[in-house]
Amino acid sequence: MSEIETICTFTLGDMFLGINVSEVHEVLLAQAVTPVPLSHPVVAGLINMRGQIVPAIDLRRLLHIPARADGLAPPVNVVVRNGEELMSLLVDDVGDVLSHEARFLTAPPEATRVDSRNLFRGAYQLPQRLLLVFDTNRAIEAIVSQAKSKHARRAT
Repeated sequence: MSEIETICTFTLGDMFLGINVSEVHEVLLAQAVTPVPLSHPVVAGLINMRGQIVPAIDLRRLLHIPARADGLAPPVNVVVRNGEELMSLLVDDVGDVLSHEARFLTAPPEATRVDSRNLFRGAYQLPQRLLLVFDTNRAIEAIVSQAKSKHARRAT
């Protein structure tokens, strides 16, 4: 019997993305984001989630996608858990929860930007489109690594 992976889907521009539901803490509609001066460029700011301060990550910047057009609805917060840490991923819209046999997960397509391809665990080919499965752990590691590097350059 094949392992089933359950994916929370969302859109970002014309991309159809997903995160394993076990990593999703909750989904919040538009939240006020407080900017953090001198933070890493992908950190949109901080949100207050019932008294807990959570960093909000601009996935568009992380994945090198053009900024949201003016007049669109505010982004949705997909709050993910990495160990004890919470992080909000700003996405355009949240979709359905889908289940797929894990054996059908393939490598991200070659058309995916080289500098962001490692941020995806893989892809599922669906009848109408491709579902790229986001790897939150790798994304967090990349952001922390880049932020440390930026901080080290500023300190010298």
